Amino acid sequence: MPKSIKSLFLTTLGKLVTTGLITALVVIYVSQVTHLHAAESKHFLWSVETPQNQVYFLGSIHVLSADDYPLPQVMNDAFNQADNVVFELNINDLESLESQAIMLEIATPPDGKTLLDLISDETYHLVQKTMEKLQYPIQIFTNFKPWFVSMSLMSLQLQNLGFDPLYGVDRYFFEQAIAQDKTIMSLETMRDQLKIFDSLSWEQQDEMLRQTLQEIDTLEDSFQQMLQAWKSGDKQTLEDLIITGFKDYPELGNRLFRDRHLKWMTEIQNFLQDDKNYLVVVGAGHLVGEDGIVQMLRDQGYSVQQQ
Repeated sequence: MPKSIKSLFLTTLGKLVTTGLITALVVIYVSQVTHLHAAESKHFLWSVETPQNQVYFLGSIHVLSADDYPLPQVMNDAFNQADNVVFELNINDLESLESQAIMLEIATPPDGKTLLDLISDETYHLVQKTMEKLQYPIQIFTNFKPWFVSMSLMSLQLQNLGFDPLYGVDRYFFEQAIAQDKTIMSLETMRDQLKIFDSLSWEQQDEMLRQTLQEIDTLEDSFQQMLQAWKSGDKQTLEDLIITGFKDYPELGNRLFRDRHLKWMTEIQNFLQDDKNYLVVVGAGHLVGEDGIVQMLRDQGYSVQQQ
């Protein structure tokens, strides 16, 4: 691939893959549930009030459409009360040349290998069929690892369906924070996120890519189910979707959620002891389940209220 095309490709996927990283993967493993739970008119927003400050935790959907705006006023109110706004990543960094270099470094196979060397013939055939259907040349993925191809295909398909990281909840509040000159903080780096997937074995990456290819045609239904649960504040349905979806992949589930949450909690404890108000914006899946941020806070004795 010519250098100029590769640079453009990485810039585009830097926006798609990294900002929609966990959303895309969760949709791959999402399970169908037969009904939605009653949400009692709540939102995907929780708060902790301490003697010295207020800390809000907003569950983000990283890719949305223009039709999903405006967001509920309660979310904007939480933002307006916050002095500091915290994100998983510093979104401004994603389009930098340094980020492109990091992505290329981590996503490129070692020792001159290609995608075909790292996956089964069956999976490669599925890649070819999917690329033809999406009208992308397979050559754009020849020199990338299977996990990156998986994330890229899912992210590109979400964009084809009208969902774009430019409309993500995190990007919306990131831009608002810049406009209002609020302090912006991040919990991790792009390298941290990409390393989660790069630590998977070749066999696990092959399986991940194959499952992506087998389920890409049902992506819209799966994502709409997640989106409906998010819009109605239905934490139980979203928890059911995620926990059931990852039950056969506990190692990956732990890397994506529990292990990261334990690291984040160190920073969150500092936020709770500050005299400034905070809004913490992370993927919605990070706030649900027994290993979610909300439950971890409750286990430490905090009163966490859904708004």
